[in-house]
Amino acid sequence: MNHPNSSYLNKRLLRLQVGFLLSAGPGACRSFPLNIPQRLQVYEDLFVESLAGDLALTRAKDGILLQGKLEVRHLRECDRCLEPFEHRFVLDIAELFALPSLADKSVFCVDGNSEIDLAPLLREEVLIEASYRAVCRADCRGLSAETGDKLSAESDRAAARRAKAEADAIDPRMAVLKQLLV
Repeated sequence: MNHPNSSYLNKRLLRLQVGFLLSAGPGACRSFPLNIPQRLQVYEDLFVESLAGDLALTRAKDGILLQGKLEVRHLRECDRCLEPFEHRFVLDIAELFALPSLADKSVFCVDGNSEIDLAPLLREEVLIEASYRAVCRADCRGLSAETGDKLSAESDRAAARRAKAEADAIDPRMAVLKQLLV
C-alpha cells in the first residue's frame, strides 16, 4: 500500500518547540496552524497523504495541553473491494504532554529540548481510525464470492443473471433429490 519510491516528508515536521509556553507559566495559550499538503512519513509503518488543521497549545500545571482538529488523508484498502483509495477523516485531538519532570507518569511528554513529538499521538489516532470499516464509495458492492471480480464493474443485468444462476445452482450431492421432485 505504501509507495516506497515516492517522495515524502520526514516526521521531523511533527516536532513542536514549546519552550516559550513552559517559561510563560500556566494559562499561556498559543494557536498553531498545521498544513502539510504532501505525503508525510508519520512513523516507520505509517504514511499520510496530507495533514491540515489548527492546534491550540495551552500551558497547564502539569504540562502542555494540545487540542484541535486535524483533517487527514490516508491511503488504505476498501473493506469491500480491496482497491486502494484515499480515506479522508477528521481527528479530534486532546492530549496532555507532561513536563519532563513528570515524564514517568505519562505516555506523552515534553522532551528535554522543550519539544513535543506529535508522531506517536498521530500514529495512535490514525490507526484507531483505520480500524473502522471504510469503503471507497458508498455504492461499492465489493467482490463476487464466486469469481473474486469486482461487483461494482458489472452491469445491473449481469448482476441479475449472476444472482439467478446462483439461485438456480444446486449442490451436485443434492441433484438426485431434485430428480425425485420432477
